[in-house]
Amino acid sequence: SSGINAEYGGVAGIVAARYFKDVFRVTLYEASSTIGGVWQYTKDKNITKHTPMYKNLRSNLPKQLMTFRDLQYEQDSPTFLTHEQVMDYLHSYCNKFNISDVVSFNTHVSCVKPDTYSGDVKWIVSTANETQEVFDAVAVCTGRYDTIDFPQVPGLDTYSGKYIHSKEYSSPDLHEGEHVLIVGAHASGIDLTIDLCEYGVRADISHRKPAPCNGLPEGVIQYKQPVLFEDDKVYFEGDDHGYKFDTIIFATGYGTNLDFIHPDCMIQTDVIPRPLYKFALNPKYPSMAILNQCGFVAPFILCEYQAMYFRDILLGKIHLESHDFLLTEAQKLLERFPEKHLKYQYSLHLGQFDHFRELAGIVGVPLELENDMDALCSLYDMVHYDRYAAPSKYRNKEWELDRESVTYHMTCDWNVN
Repeated sequence: SSGINAEYGGVAGIVAARYFKDVFRVTLYEASSTIGGVWQYTKDKNITKHTPMYKNLRSNLPKQLMTFRDLQYEQDSPTFLTHEQVMDYLHSYCNKFNISDVVSFNTHVSCVKPDTYSGDVKWIVSTANETQEVFDAVAVCTGRYDTIDFPQVPGLDTYSGKYIHSKEYSSPDLHEGEHVLIVGAHASGIDLTIDLCEYGVRADISHRKPAPCNGLPEGVIQYKQPVLFEDDKVYFEGDDHGYKFDTIIFATGYGTNLDFIHPDCMIQTDVIPRPLYKFALNPKYPSMAILNQCGFVAPFILCEYQAMYFRDILLGKIHLESHDFLLTEAQKLLERFPEKHLKYQYSLHLGQFDHFRELAGIVGVPLELENDMDALCSLYDMVHYDRYAAPSKYRNKEWELDRESVTYHMTCDWNVN
């Protein structure tokens, strides 16, 4: 059958299906039994967790940066949302656009391969259910949280103590009475330290930042990075003493699992998928896109513009240059940082808003969006500063956003010290 295939019913898959379904015949393959992707949370301790969600998680981006163009959050919802509120929003979006009509749930994709024998490129998509379909185009929407990363520290493989990855963390009450060490001080590491401390769990943190982190709860000890695990002890850089902890939680990041992308696709899939034109398009076969692969971005906004961009390419509204040109431009995106930092080549930070403006211009979104982008960029920058200055308190600000200004009011005391 001809049509468009999108894989994975998370943020990218949902918004891709929304923009494709009115102009193409679409199938959205989803490995789980519901939509939501990483925003799914299960309270059942007997079920293996497949997402990074935990009981008390609230978004670290304001809702204005987690909104699709065609649907707003409830008027009284806070700036920083609970995972339940985000899931409700995603379900509302799916209901508004009848996304469930095109979803094949409990369907794990095992292989995506181009078929070039007929002259036109087709896509053979095989599933673990032993089905196989042929599509005109494919959008890979599996995100960036498939696999868990542990640091390469001597002795960890024989360490006799208990340790988990932050993806397995569920609730602070499960660690009541413990002494917990969190390894890693990016967003999730800081948030888990705070979550445990607010429940009364003794929690310390280990990281490789050159200076101590600001604004952590009183009593948290900050160690340097671990350099050795031996028996049931951990040793830190510059310290000959071995320390014991009841549980170590590694908040040390994620990787993508794109093993189902066949080598014939001409995409390398280790570390990050590459090369990608404009962070999304397969230069060799532009009827294949891999969405939502950028780091340090507002993924809702990114995915929506990428979906519109890919739709218009498939409709022939956007003229693409030669494969060689696309490949050369895609290779430039892999030279933004030294080669050893391959994992971060698609990290955008404030540059994301220039990228959003570029895609908006290409797909013809009205120019008044420029003002919105300026305001969103300012909001992102201010929240980013707050998060590092006062990680325990930055969610106490309620932000208001309009085209002229970005303002906030406090919900409780704000003291950065």
